[in-house]
Amino acid sequence: MINELKNILGNRCSAINFNGQISAINIPDKKMKLCEALNYSFVVPIQINTNKIGCPGARRSTGIDTDSEKLASFISDNTKIPVPFIMEAFENIPTLDSTFSHINLGITEDAEQLLPPDIFVAYVAPSRITRIMHVFAQQNIQVAIPPYSLLSVCGNVIANTYINKTPSISFGCPESRKHGGVQNDEVVIGIPVNMVKHLLN
Repeated sequence: MINELKNILGNRCSAINFNGQISAINIPDKKMKLCEALNYSFVVPIQINTNKIGCPGARRSTGIDTDSEKLASFISDNTKIPVPFIMEAFENIPTLDSTFSHINLGITEDAEQLLPPDIFVAYVAPSRITRIMHVFAQQNIQVAIPPYSLLSVCGNVIANTYINKTPSISFGCPESRKHGGVQNDEVVIGIPVNMVKHLLN
């Protein structure tokens, strides 16, 4: 399925599975941001677990660290965005629950039987987003476009797509553009596995 989807979205597309087990996959030695791991997964499959997620925003999005006030103060210090604004945004940015242990990213076509994808995440040109939104609208499917430049890849796309089972689009956050490889002419989209068929058809 991933190869077919790449024909539509481009090569910067990753098949993602939550908690699945496989022996042959790259596990990083260092702590990483989730968006950074996603960027690596466009080239090689990678597994990142709770011990290897170093980004405070990603730790909140994956349910590892639930101290939202501490994270809001950290983000505010770096962005000058007021803490109340950030806390209000957090109310609308979902987090994974405590059953999360690791994420497999960059699942290949050959490995899809062992690690069935739960969602797909891609970096795509805005012109492609327009066509994708039209396809989903034809199926009466609304695409979520959260108005927050916070926790872009980890929260607004990966967590939101997985938890709410809805296609999700984000314009990126400073961290995802600096560390996650999101380019100036790209936006981020997440697609639940059961909705990919609409694009392939």
